[in-house]
Amino acid sequence: MSGWRPGGSAALLPIAVVTAVVGGAYLAVAAAAGALTGPAVAAAAATAVAAALALPAYLGARRLADLPAPREPPAGYRVLAQLAAQPPPSPGGVPDLGAVVAAVGRGLGAGLCMLTVRRPGLRDRVVTWTRDDAEVAPAREEVPVRHGGVDVGLLTVDRVSVPGTEAERRRLLEAVASSLGVVLQATRSGIELERQLRAALAHATDIAAARRRAVAESDSERRRIERDLHDGAQHHLVSLSLALGLVEHAVTGGRLEDARTGLTRLAGQVDAVEELLGRTTAGMSSRVLAEAGLVAALRAELGAEDPPVDLELPDRADLPQDLPVDIAAAVYFCCLEAVSNTRKHAPGARARVRVAVEDDRLRFAVHDDGPGLDPASGTASAGRGLRNVAARVAAVGGEVEVRAQPGRGTSVEGAVPLPATTSARPAAGGPVGPGLLDQVRTLVRSARDACHGTPQADRLEALARTLDDPLRVCVTGPPGAPLARVARALTARPTPGVQYLTAEPAASERPAPTPADAYVLVLDGAGADDPDLFLCLPGRVRPTQAVGVLVGEGPAPALHRLCSAVVAVPRDGAEGALAPVQDLVGIRLAARAGALRARAVLAVLEVVLQAAPARRATWSLRYRADELRSGAAELAELDLLDALWSGELAVPDEQRRAAERLLGAEGVDPAARLGCPADAGADDLARAAGEALAAWQRLATSPASGAGTRRLAAALVLACERLLAATPAPA
Repeated sequence: MSGWRPGGSAALLPIAVVTAVVGGAYLAVAAAAGALTGPAVAAAAATAVAAALALPAYLGARRLADLPAPREPPAGYRVLAQLAAQPPPSPGGVPDLGAVVAAVGRGLGAGLCMLTVRRPGLRDRVVTWTRDDAEVAPAREEVPVRHGGVDVGLLTVDRVSVPGTEAERRRLLEAVASSLGVVLQATRSGIELERQLRAALAHATDIAAARRRAVAESDSERRRIERDLHDGAQHHLVSLSLALGLVEHAVTGGRLEDARTGLTRLAGQVDAVEELLGRTTAGMSSRVLAEAGLVAALRAELGAEDPPVDLELPDRADLPQDLPVDIAAAVYFCCLEAVSNTRKHAPGARARVRVAVEDDRLRFAVHDDGPGLDPASGTASAGRGLRNVAARVAAVGGEVEVRAQPGRGTSVEGAVPLPATTSARPAAGGPVGPGLLDQVRTLVRSARDACHGTPQADRLEALARTLDDPLRVCVTGPPGAPLARVARALTARPTPGVQYLTAEPAASERPAPTPADAYVLVLDGAGADDPDLFLCLPGRVRPTQAVGVLVGEGPAPALHRLCSAVVAVPRDGAEGALAPVQDLVGIRLAARAGALRARAVLAVLEVVLQAAPARRATWSLRYRADELRSGAAELAELDLLDALWSGELAVPDEQRRAAERLLGAEGVDPAARLGCPADAGADDLARAAGEALAAWQRLATSPASGAGTRRLAAALVLACERLLAATPAPA
């Protein structure tokens, strides 16, 4: 840019005018004042008048000569000066990009200034500055920011309001972009260090979780052996005790032949107990149960009891062919424990055992005609044996209830949900691993029973009720966001299984944080980087819990960081323009309602158990909750998607997109996960699952794969195996 340079007669005119005016005024005032006062006063008065006339005379002479006033320093120097005046970086060493962008925008006279930071393997970070009450021009000027020959970012402005030609303004913009290279590189380095720190912390968390799982598994194994000894061996020991009593009675009465027969039977029972103890320590409590099934095991164990036990059992064909062993064992031991209690507490009473399949549940009941128990006496509470079998039944999603009344005997009733058959294909849109909510429900009920009489009991009771409610989705945003319009559009066509919660504060109010299972975050594009977006959320919100709605235009980096996906809608569009938001809620939130509810409830349950009195039962429940959280496939998928969308797990873009699809980001049914048409047959699905499995296995074992890729591939191999198990093999 060129400035004014003095030269020629026009340049001498201001000097001559100032000299004439100032000199003439000085002489005139000095002469007039000298006639009236002394020389000293006259000189002072003349000097004051001359000084006052100097600047007006100079500016008037310049206007007369039509010369430009001296210019300010060039804009490039102003921008660099403002950047140099910024405060030093924080202790973490990362510059404040918001202040940098504001300084650049003000220095260039722009209405809008954006600085984009390129982050390899992550989403670009965009920082925006807008001049207050400025008209933002629709046109954009973009200049790449480089450091060491590498493209590290992009500088974007709507205009450059400084004097000069278009070429001069472009060179100025490039010079400013060049000076920002070091700043963006420092930011990238800080982000990379922060990412590595998060990875190290995540690794430490994984190690801690692995240790907790090991302790939980060890404790679980100890409890299993304890339960099996109590539920299996104790029944035989009670029978031995009764048989010894009969032998003693025979010897006392002189019936030696009966005593000899009883001793022979006792020897066989002792051998059976010895064999049972060996099988218990090996993890197999009943050979008949393992080989012939539940019905045969109950007939073999209870059919020869004295007094006899009435058995009302279904045919073997009426039970599911693939009845899980843990469900069969839970029902088997519960029935044995109930009959054993009848023998101990009501000798001579007749017991009746009933097992049936009703309403997709395996129901069982044991009733005796003994004297029963008085609930008011306090002796009707479940003993150690029934607590053990209740825990065993609860572990498979069932429940047990004991009823006892004086003179009416005692009843032990329970039910266990039957899982879907392994040969059946999962329903479209359903979770890969069914039963998660049932397990969480059972865990909450066990916690409620364990915390009975404590301040946490009421909260656990309310938590148990929420599991049967629809998914709670809160529509929220910062003050001034068009919440009402979005909320009306969503409630006009309700999503099945979703309950919308809305908050419509005045423009000057801040919405209170609303706890919910998931969120629709609404943001006005005019305030796309509004920090109040975070203040309307209760604590940490993960990307799998939130979808975003951007009304109007704007980069909205904060919204993209919080949400799994963002839909841009026109500011003045009709309500029908919000149909993509409804589709997004269905795909990203409603399709995973069970997993989102389970994760939210487990998080609350963990807090409640930590505040509960320190008891062995609460510690056991915490271990069970941790085991469920770490072992549930649906929750593992949510955690992986959160890591991908938040940038905690850095992988190449192509791998990230393939992983997101396989994890159900585009739909949770097998066809959507595998990228197949919706009407794809079983053969096509199985073939696609096999190809995906082979591809991720190669990445998991390849030396060229990064740590993030190997971690992701190891998890996706399991996902592919689950899809293969749920899909018939190709013909």
